[in-house]
Amino acid sequence: MARAALWNVNCVARVLRMTGVVLVAIGAAGYLLPTGAVHWTALIPAILGVLALAASFARNAFVAAALGAVLCVVALTGGGSALPQVPALLAGEAGAAIASRAATALVAMLALAGMGWALAFGRRSV
Repeated sequence: MARAALWNVNCVARVLRMTGVVLVAIGAAGYLLPTGAVHWTALIPAILGVLALAASFARNAFVAAALGAVLCVVALTGGGSALPQVPALLAGEAGAAIASRAATALVAMLALAGMGWALAFGRRSV
């Protein structure tokens, strides 16, 4: 039983660590790649990524998943408005800010699904 619980924590932590790394990359790209002046708010995905990395070190899988879910809700709140503009983004008609917000929202949705899967799969094995 302890082995299943340990695996469960590690799986949630892996999802949060991957989410954190991807969000830091999105934030860094959104701040460093566009030409011209960029506002500091382009770093918000990177800040959320650092917080996700910190949450991945929680000892309890449910605490880590709850912290990750709160971070994902914050990311979806900020980036969700860019999701309807994904077709324009794929056509090359949207800017870097919309690309960053849409990518952040998509990563948040994938992270929520991954954490839910990790918790459900870990619970079944207990």
